[in-house]
Amino acid sequence: MGCNTSRVGITSNAMTAEQNHSLVREIWGFVCNEHYEEVGISFMIRLFQTHPELRKLWIFAANLDIEHDIRSNAQTRYHAAKIMYTLNEIISHVEDYGKRRNILESLGKTHFTYDVKPSDFQAAESTMVYVLDSILGKRFTPRHKQAWSYLFQQIIVDLGRGVEQQVLCDGQLNAVLHQTSSK
Repeated sequence: MGCNTSRVGITSNAMTAEQNHSLVREIWGFVCNEHYEEVGISFMIRLFQTHPELRKLWIFAANLDIEHDIRSNAQTRYHAAKIMYTLNEIISHVEDYGKRRNILESLGKTHFTYDVKPSDFQAAESTMVYVLDSILGKRFTPRHKQAWSYLFQQIIVDLGRGVEQQVLCDGQLNAVLHQTSSK
């Protein structure tokens, strides 16, 4: 005796890329109009407090432990603004994978010079989802969270690819320099 699957409704929570992008753009529009600066600063505060091991990646952040100090630090505010600007660029080109990938790979290569590892980017996803949830409340639905996680997984992959490309270039350069100096 087998199961009659014709009467079983199979549902999926999976969304298409277009649906994810639409939900991200929807929330981003609200963030840009109402909470742009606060999301950026709150992201930095949350990142530094929940991942203190990452503070070493920012020279200015080594001794920033207290929320007030993080929030009022000019360099933190500057970096928060850069993160928000970059997110805006990514979301503006969310449908253009090639453009988005170029932005992120280039950014990953830059981060290599600061000793950032691809695994360090993982903290960004949970941090941003937490911040958006805490600031936006009920407006940030489970589907929005899913869409932002989807976007951040794409961001993490492309940033990591940029770091790894720079590692390879650096390794090749070192090998050439080593061969040249040993002649």
